[in-house]
Amino acid sequence: MMIRYRLAHLLAAFGFSCAVVGEAYALGAADRMIESLASTQSLVADFSQTTVMASSRLRTQAGTFWVSKPGLLRWEVKKPYAQLQILNGKEFWLYDPDLAQATVRPMSAANLTGIAALLLSSSSLSREDLMARYSFRNSGRRDGLEWVEVTPKKEEPGVLKILVGIDDEAIARRFEIQDALGQTTRVSLENVLKNTIIDSSQFEFTPPRGVAVLRTP
Repeated sequence: MMIRYRLAHLLAAFGFSCAVVGEAYALGAADRMIESLASTQSLVADFSQTTVMASSRLRTQAGTFWVSKPGLLRWEVKKPYAQLQILNGKEFWLYDPDLAQATVRPMSAANLTGIAALLLSSSSLSREDLMARYSFRNSGRRDGLEWVEVTPKKEEPGVLKILVGIDDEAIARRFEIQDALGQTTRVSLENVLKNTIIDSSQFEFTPPRGVAVLRTP
């Protein structure tokens, strides 16, 4: 799961007046994305994820996630190997069925970054807070989406920047995350349901019998 966010530069090639238009367009794209995230109280989507490592090796995952604000997340990897991550508002659980092992730690120690930080933080952060915390820069259109580059103004572990692709309704459909290890992770969302009712049981976890539970501070 793990999974993180800046402003414009068009001066040299097109001149000052064109740069001003470009900056306004960048802010417009960022504003649409921020307002869409802030108005999202729940989100369900299927995801497919590919990580290109520095060695050019590929790692792929696919599954489904559920988000309910504030602070509830279920990230369920189904392929190639099952894994479950749950934030229940108090604790963060990581369950690996193949290892018959679960790790639990306080939610404050979950250190949310990347997609999880964007999806779960924006309801509690105002537009001004987000602009103070991240820089946003329009990154043009491709693949039928409008892209916004989001970069943390303060270092966030493991994340250099995120590109977010939003559709015509400003719903995030794709993420591209670049990390400090030279890896790029691309996440595509399908079957997106915004502000749908989610059964609270999705965010509950009881370790199956025989599973070793490791508690970390």
